[in-house]
Amino acid sequence: MPISDSTIKTEISRSAEVIDSNLRSKHIVIESGAKLRHVDITAKKILLRSNSILTGCKIFSDGVVDIGNDVIIKERTIINAFKSISIGDRTIIDREVFVGGMQSEKSQIGVGNDCVILFRSYLNTTRKILIGNGVGIGGYCLIFTHSAWQNALEGNSYKFADVKIKDNAWLPWNVTVLPGVIINKDVTLGSGSVITKSLPASVFAAGVPAKVIQKKDCRRLSVDYKHAIALEILSDFQGYALHYLKLKNVAVKNSHSFAITFGSKRLIYSLDFQNVKRDDVIISFRIPPKIKHRYDWIELDTLNANTGENIAKHFILFLRRYGIKIKSSKMH
Repeated sequence: MPISDSTIKTEISRSAEVIDSNLRSKHIVIESGAKLRHVDITAKKILLRSNSILTGCKIFSDGVVDIGNDVIIKERTIINAFKSISIGDRTIIDREVFVGGMQSEKSQIGVGNDCVILFRSYLNTTRKILIGNGVGIGGYCLIFTHSAWQNALEGNSYKFADVKIKDNAWLPWNVTVLPGVIINKDVTLGSGSVITKSLPASVFAAGVPAKVIQKKDCRRLSVDYKHAIALEILSDFQGYALHYLKLKNVAVKNSHSFAITFGSKRLIYSLDFQNVKRDDVIISFRIPPKIKHRYDWIELDTLNANTGENIAKHFILFLRRYGIKIKSSKMH
């Protein structure tokens, strides 16, 4: 791994993998389980947290590059922000995403935990872009922090301003965000929308330019309604595991539970925790401490889990299809 002669501090875990990569920095920290393949990073300080996977990407900053735990950055992605770059835990940045453009002393990007930025999105970092936790940005989205081309001294418009996208917002494919916009918490946008003004929390907005269509119904769902959704997800996963993952299984369903057996291992979703067996992985909305102490578990209301079972890992990844982002303390 070529490292600049000016490097004065390098800490690379023995369990990390750095293959065909160029790292140029005065301070490099790569934690356990991290993997870099064909990666080019230039920064004042490089921090790569545990179990992150970077493949075929390029990252440039005059400040700190801080990549969180379990982050995935895929091939042909470029990230450039002069002041600093920060990517939160479990965030995924897809192939051919471009973050950069005209730079300044204010160029900065911060992305929270559990986000996704999909194929060929463009994020302009002339000014600062701040993205909260749990934000979804679909493919071919455009986010601008500056807008100018024609001569400002001839009366033409220009604007330089930060963009903020707060927690749990969703930008589907082909959304454009203009400088100075704040997209508040839990906003859902329509595909193809152009966001020219800031949006309040918990609304659905769409159009060119985007307008608020309706306030979202944020009432807490009843247990019965959530139970019906959980049974649908379990049924969907059982078919996915059997036909796509090619994992033979047997499913047993009743009014209070749904169990899927894979050889000697079993996932069991239950509301009453009856007929639980040794080595089961328990899935429920709230799980009593005594059950947590004895079994591996996935808790849907708190989005937490404690399991190292492979089939549970498949299920946790599958839940993301429904916007359910589980954090696990034993995923590795």
